[in-house]
Amino acid sequence: MIEILTVLHVLAFTAGVGGGLANLVVMRAAASAEPSAAQVLRGISPRIGTLSVHALILLWITGPLLLWLSYDGGAGLGPLFSAKIASAVLLTLVVAAMRLTIRRLMAGKPAPLAPYMPRLGPLASALGILTIVLAVLAFS
Repeated sequence: MIEILTVLHVLAFTAGVGGGLANLVVMRAAASAEPSAAQVLRGISPRIGTLSVHALILLWITGPLLLWLSYDGGAGLGPLFSAKIASAVLLTLVVAAMRLTIRRLMAGKPAPLAPYMPRLGPLASALGILTIVLAVLAFS
């Protein structure tokens, strides 16, 4: 059971961070593309974002299960683990803000965070990578 959860957890963070990085590439390509191509590229971005969100949800399911089964609930894992959890929480909040902004924009509603979206995407990717680095350090 632990091996299955670990595989799912690793696949989820691969899909989550990979999706975030892919979205950065897609949106940069859209910025310099012809209008018709840019529209197609921008249409791909929410789909990649949905994959990343589902991966993040899977991480929040498999992570606590792994902690409970393998590490007695995480007791005694130390400050690097606490930093990893803080980074994961911050990542989740940034991703939630981005998804809410995208939904509001797609519905034609005002989205106060819309001007910050070009910064939030790279921030989410950086937090995803930081969370993985801290996890490796915490569990080594």
